[in-house]
Amino acid sequence: MGSVSHAHDSRATGSGPAALRAWRYVACAAVAFGVLVGAVAHADVAPPPADACAIQAQTNHLVADATHSGVISLYFHDAAGRRVVYWECIGDRLVRLGARKSVPPYPAILENALPWSCDRLERRFVAAARMADGSIEMGTYSVRTPSCARRFKLDVPSQVAPGKIARIRVVDLWGIGGVSPQLCVTPAQAKRECETVALRGAVAVATRRYRANALGRWRVELRVNHRTLRDSLEVGGNGSRRKAPMRILTTGDSMMQGVDSFLSDELGDSAEVHSDVIPGSQISRGDFWAKHSAAQTKRLRQDVTVISTGGATDGLPLANRTGALQSCCDEPWLHQYTRRLRRMMRTYLQAGRGRVFWLTLPAPRYPPRKVIADAVNTSILRAADGLDGVTVVRMDLLISPDGYRENIRYRGRDVDVREPDGIHLNISGTAIAAKAIKRAMRGQ
Repeated sequence: MGSVSHAHDSRATGSGPAALRAWRYVACAAVAFGVLVGAVAHADVAPPPADACAIQAQTNHLVADATHSGVISLYFHDAAGRRVVYWECIGDRLVRLGARKSVPPYPAILENALPWSCDRLERRFVAAARMADGSIEMGTYSVRTPSCARRFKLDVPSQVAPGKIARIRVVDLWGIGGVSPQLCVTPAQAKRECETVALRGAVAVATRRYRANALGRWRVELRVNHRTLRDSLEVGGNGSRRKAPMRILTTGDSMMQGVDSFLSDELGDSAEVHSDVIPGSQISRGDFWAKHSAAQTKRLRQDVTVISTGGATDGLPLANRTGALQSCCDEPWLHQYTRRLRRMMRTYLQAGRGRVFWLTLPAPRYPPRKVIADAVNTSILRAADGLDGVTVVRMDLLISPDGYRENIRYRGRDVDVREPDGIHLNISGTAIAAKAIKRAMRGQ
């Protein structure tokens, strides 16, 4: 390889327990994908609807959780102890993923149902249960997983002494392996040479070693799915590096799911996006977010925080200073809720070092939940008032300017932006939200 020579055989290793878990995820998903649609053997199981992929089921039964790196889990609520069957829509085909029986009052959970994919970012799921009276309860849900643009990390030394060994690590941040990217290392004034780095299923890390025989700056590139991750190392130089990209934390509850992925794509190499989305978390329940926001910031020291939380399922009673409970959503409750939000905002601001972009909630379909969403939005605006560095991104005005709607007019055409549950944004809606955040970050 000219000036590039392998010191010895490269090693590929997993990442301990995480790698073993990832292996299990991939193995289970592979089995699930091999089971094609067919007759359902259990009498209490709902058959797959013939046109399920075209149905927008007006229920809130099914939820897809893609917040755990590399995998998607499926939750079906209100199954009343019945068996639930799950499918993925691939084109116009239904591919059976598996079945689970619920244990009331808990949902039926198909945990780690399948892995993320570099080839299919937009995923749509269907689930159905035959109830005791013979009726069919069905749910549909779509989710957008991250692209491969953020899947890999290159660990490259900033400087290597001439003649020494340069260790370059390729890390699969999804932890699932099963891919073979191309690693290209080009010494100064030399011809590029590439090799395949085969990461087998559940193998998360591969190390390559090169003898640094040529002085100057070496280019290091990792290519996968028409995308390229670039870095460099200096042989015999001072090891100076380019300016680090802006570090962004995207966090919150399920309203943030999908938005974080699109925002990462929108910002490209100018930002390093770290996602920490926690579905079902509620600001009115205990002090979780007060503690978690502090822990996030201590660990990451992010430049920017983008957050959407306090969803339409929030609204639990809050205790005032005397311990008396205040019910949502009157003025005493608003006061206590605003105090919690302002505390979080101050944490994320880091004494002026950080910036915060807090998303308001689009109006939900159901009136009782709209009361809660309106109260949360009022508290967000109050909490941000007078705090330099906090920008409120008005998703309520963008998605639901005159109340709940499933379609909005966007760039000259009508776009469906809501999930069937009447709460969450669908794939198109999350893409529009990410663009709005990007504009706000640029001050537009």
